[in-house]
Amino acid sequence: MVYHEVREVNGKKHYLIHNKRERGKWIKKSKFIGSGEISKRKISILKKKFEKFLLMDKKYEYLKNKDVAEIENLKENYNKKIKELKKEEYERFQNTFFTELTYNSNAIEGNTLSLQETSMVLDKGIIPEGATLREIYEAKNHFEALKFLQDYKGDLNEELILKLHNIITKNILGRFSGKYRETSIRVFGVDIKFPSSEKVPQLVKNLIYWYKENKNKFHQFELATVVSMKLVTIHPFLDGNGRVSRLIMNFLLSKRDYPWINIYNRQRQKYLQAVRKANDENYSLIFKFLINSLKQNLKDFGITNG
Repeated sequence: MVYHEVREVNGKKHYLIHNKRERGKWIKKSKFIGSGEISKRKISILKKKFEKFLLMDKKYEYLKNKDVAEIENLKENYNKKIKELKKEEYERFQNTFFTELTYNSNAIEGNTLSLQETSMVLDKGIIPEGATLREIYEAKNHFEALKFLQDYKGDLNEELILKLHNIITKNILGRFSGKYRETSIRVFGVDIKFPSSEKVPQLVKNLIYWYKENKNKFHQFELATVVSMKLVTIHPFLDGNGRVSRLIMNFLLSKRDYPWINIYNRQRQKYLQAVRKANDENYSLIFKFLINSLKQNLKDFGITNG
């Protein structure tokens, strides 16, 4: 957290202060930004620049400095564009983005509704010919989960994970909606052994503990990605694990004003390949994939040029 401090030494001296606790010790960094009177607007601008400098000056577990610089620039461009939108324009943008995100996240898991059909279900309540009831529920439920997260003000916890699963599997999984699996699970075509069902509740609790211990140590992009990958590696549910993991990733990104990431169904094979690597705690592919996905998202919505 960066804050503004005024010191009365031969007149007003303005500083930006950053305090952070690392390994049981408080580390303080300060930056002199001027003397006399400084407007609140200028202080706000200088504060954002200082925060960006601090982020890019740090060494991270997984991200290189050039990656951090790219992510921060994408974040800056996104938030600048969003702030320029009128309320009605932002609502239209959000609805369009959430519809596309719903289509892609469900399609990755085998839902056959097209983007146009997903839009028909969500915007007009029209059931496309040939669509199954499960596919209709998956579209409505995922969109509802996105809206829920948009308004959710709390932090990541076990209750949130179960709540999201309950929303996306409503009218689909019956008594297993919002509940951990009680049996072993295998994913067809994937040679991965998931933890036994008996271990799942404790593994999720361990993940929440890991998050709380590390949320101020990692870059937010790292944190969101690793938590998402650790969750999908646990595979705590009978169904919906991928969708919940992506919802959690986007929720954690949004907590620090980073753009949501829409993983395109056309990139499904590359995404799943990166996820499989991440199951072995090799996160290099998934970071590269997600940064490229974010760049493409912003380009497709006209926020950046490429």
